[in-house]
Amino acid sequence: MNRSPVLREWTPEQIAALALSHPKLLIMTDFDGTLVPIRERPEYALPSPGILKTLSRLTAGRRATLAVVSGRDVGELKRLIPVDGIYLVGCHGAEYIYPGGEKISVVDGEKLDPFLDLVAGMAADAVAKEEGFILERKKAAFAMHYRLADPVSALRVVSGFTVKVRPLIVKCGFVLMYGRKVVEVRPRYVNKGKAVKRLMQLNPGCFPVYLGDDVADEDAFRVIQAHGMGVLVSESGKSTAACCRLRDQREVLRFLQIVSSR
Repeated sequence: MNRSPVLREWTPEQIAALALSHPKLLIMTDFDGTLVPIRERPEYALPSPGILKTLSRLTAGRRATLAVVSGRDVGELKRLIPVDGIYLVGCHGAEYIYPGGEKISVVDGEKLDPFLDLVAGMAADAVAKEEGFILERKKAAFAMHYRLADPVSALRVVSGFTVKVRPLIVKCGFVLMYGRKVVEVRPRYVNKGKAVKRLMQLNPGCFPVYLGDDVADEDAFRVIQAHGMGVLVSESGKSTAACCRLRDQREVLRFLQIVSSR
């Protein structure tokens, strides 16, 4: 796994200056933990008016093309980000809505349904007598959130669930992905790195910038490493393939505001 030799903590102004040294930009960003803070429940994570206004200004200009790349379903992204003219990428790259409204899916949802229903049933059994777990059945993935669970219960339940489901996952061509107090099951052939490749191919000549905060974003950072700029959003430095770091969502907003004003 390629890692950045030096993770630089840059200011939003410095990152914006580097990005704006290129005539055209492709700005790709995660949603949870990047555009909006991580919340106790997914439905509590809503974009601020400032974020929506800035995203609208970005798309109104000619300098930057914008994409939001998330683990959420693409329909949910559309509801959360009612901004025209952007790429929306859901389920880590399983589904797309293009700026003109065209919908693209790279998975066959009907073929995935029986397996994901089975996984969802196993997860429901695992948390049946427990509190603080949220089960999220997506179109092309399944997630178990445990941010609200007791840490001891979370360790026991998640460990038991993953031990039982792992042989089935491997057999059926899926992977387990561990995020920030969430474990997710998704198709092996779907990840944010492949989504970034697709977006770069659709927008040749644009300097790519990717902002993300979680382990799922590392696939994107690795793809973009030789072509553009990966920006980790984290209060502290950690092992990553990104080249630089912003501390939080306020700094992300400041970066986007600067770019949108040029």
